[in-house]
Amino acid sequence: MERKEAKKNILAFMYAERLKSTLIITGQLLDALGDLKEGEREGGLKIFSSFLRGATGEMRIAANVTEYLHWDSLSRQLNLMEGYARLGQMEAARQELSHTLSSVTTVSGRAMTYLKEADLL
Repeated sequence: MERKEAKKNILAFMYAERLKSTLIITGQLLDALGDLKEGEREGGLKIFSSFLRGATGEMRIAANVTEYLHWDSLSRQLNLMEGYARLGQMEAARQELSHTLSSVTTVSGRAMTYLKEADLL
């Protein structure tokens, strides 16, 4: 049982760190999206949506591999963020991104704590 828990936490830590990087890039894209002119906005939103689909796919993989239930709610937060961005509500979109990043950081921190206590990190 201990080995299974260690494996779960190693994978959770790995995926959370990977997703944190993805979310930081998402924030940079969100900032760039806010700076686009009206004629450029539609294309920017398409690229932004495509990137978010990739991030959501990563969260689904993380959910399947780590068996953490939190990933599904995080992918819903990304969908909400995308909706705010589409409506031009950039501050609300940034707030959702901030909540998502905080949640992923919490998953990472919990996994790291377990791994440190198990002398694996």
